[in-house]
Amino acid sequence: MDPGPGTTASLAIGVVTGLASEAAVVAAMLDENDPTVRVVCAGASTERAAVLARRLVDQGVGALLSFGIAGALDPEIDCGELIVAEWVKGAEGETFPCHPGWRESLARRLGEAALHPRGGGLLASTRTLLEPADKAAAYRDSGCLATDMESGAVGAIAAEGGLPFLAVRAVADRACDSLPVLVETAVKPDGRPAVGRALAALARRPADIPATLRLARQSELALARLRMLEAVKGALFGGF
Repeated sequence: MDPGPGTTASLAIGVVTGLASEAAVVAAMLDENDPTVRVVCAGASTERAAVLARRLVDQGVGALLSFGIAGALDPEIDCGELIVAEWVKGAEGETFPCHPGWRESLARRLGEAALHPRGGGLLASTRTLLEPADKAAAYRDSGCLATDMESGAVGAIAAEGGLPFLAVRAVADRACDSLPVLVETAVKPDGRPAVGRALAALARRPADIPATLRLARQSELALARLRMLEAVKGALFGGF
């Protein structure tokens, strides 16, 4: 892997995702058994994200990266857009700043690759915001561009350990999108889809089928945008 600016080659980066599909995007960027990047998947759980991030720190990583998809809060943001966060607002209202050198290095490289990211805040949430009204209220109260369930926990552990921290997200659902209720239970603890639970939920609520199909398409668009970060992986995995 080509190191980013300021990277120490022996420094391990700990990457926390929420979904197995997000972890697979990271794994596809790496050489087999790459010792400089360690990836864990929290299964869309704030609590597991904190546990796994702390475990990475105990294992000696030198920085933490929250990576994956997110839901937009800003109504101007479309699905597929990239966010390289400047800060993360925690669930208790605390603010976790992202490492400025790391962020600026990645944003610069993304611009050179014509993958222009948005900068701003991410809102930590312990639950999925299902309705546009919920997203609008969160946007009004926080001013954050988007929300996810892992970045706040990862930012807190990084701050606790005095480690560089960055959050990189691609938007799946827009601020105007309603999400199907099944998303609250559709992920296993290992981050893989809980297909049986999802199908059972759709059988109970067939009216959710169109929203489910839309979310699947939009999530794949967001994952496809994350795969494009292969072009800037040196800066992504340690441009500080």
